[in-house]
Amino acid sequence: MTGTPSNEDKSPNETATASPEELATAARAHLAAWIGLAPLFGLFAAFGIYSRSQQESPWVAQQALQSVLFQTVAFNVMVLLTGIAVAVGFAAWSGSESGDDLVIAAILTALPLYALGYLVQALIATRAARAISSGVEFRHPVIGRLVGASAPTSAELAAQRDAAQSDTEPSDRED
Repeated sequence: MTGTPSNEDKSPNETATASPEELATAARAHLAAWIGLAPLFGLFAAFGIYSRSQQESPWVAQQALQSVLFQTVAFNVMVLLTGIAVAVGFAAWSGSESGDDLVIAAILTALPLYALGYLVQALIATRAARAISSGVEFRHPVIGRLVGASAPTSAELAAQRDAAQSDTEPSDRED
């Protein structure tokens, strides 16, 4: 066993030992939420980063998975709240004589609510990207727990492989 702490010992605010390239890639996964204005594009971008980085850096893959899960939850909450608001808008405008008023009411209710939800999601994602790019281990409050313990960076994986390799090599000394 090496003297390095295990990944379970990392606190959420601990500095990540990732390379600058890993930090930038993980930050891009979080910033993909900004292209989510067109529904689900940011989700697909973050998922692409996740699938591409699984082998080379589990830490980047874990950050991208957090982004995917966060965007999925945020999108579903936005759709649910917007649907409730539109239903309330329909109920409020149902006494109208014209059906066109209902469509206008739905649009005037849904668009501002969706825009507000999108902005909140993007600002939280920006906070995550800023923390990651400054080298701080970031976890979304609930989503981070679902993803599990912090995954090792590529440097930590290389150190683990080197340690395992040196443990399996035969000793050069004689008994």
